[in-house]
Amino acid sequence: TVNNFYARIPSILKEEMDKFHSLTGRKYEAVRYQGAPDAERIIILMGSGADTAKETSAFLNLYGEKTGVIQITLYRPFPLEEFLSKIPVTVKSIAVLDRTKEAGASGEPVYQDVIVSLVEGLSRGLIQSMPKVIGGRYGLGSKEFTPAMVKAVFDLLKSEAPKNHFTIGITDDVSFTSLEIDPY
Repeated sequence: TVNNFYARIPSILKEEMDKFHSLTGRKYEAVRYQGAPDAERIIILMGSGADTAKETSAFLNLYGEKTGVIQITLYRPFPLEEFLSKIPVTVKSIAVLDRTKEAGASGEPVYQDVIVSLVEGLSRGLIQSMPKVIGGRYGLGSKEFTPAMVKAVFDLLKSEAPKNHFTIGITDDVSFTSLEIDPY
């Protein structure tokens, strides 16, 4: 009985965000993209880590990289159409970063929603091809998320067979999921 109400939330939120923009000049969106218009590698995440990812992406793009960042600001209901519209058609690989570990799950929450949205978008003709998608965790144990970590994730996306379900920022000496970080 409540599905119709939830389905209307993204459009209502967009209207209110547009009103806020007209009053204040500050623009908010349920899904934000920043990066190269022809990005080949993107990171998708929520929260404060997005600022570090966006700044690092901008820096890398100054040196010829083709990267971008999608920040999800409305998580439920997941804004499928708006999300899919933000992905550059040139994207070949995506890393989805979650700030949680879902023990026993096939992937973390944002990662699962991104996978489902891409498959649904492909089946509905909203996107033309499926990029390579991997998931990872950051900020576990309240660890800082640094530009070197973001670069390590973008570098991982360059590989033919990137490690899925990785961890960045902590040393995982049990499951060995940690990515190497070049501090220089």
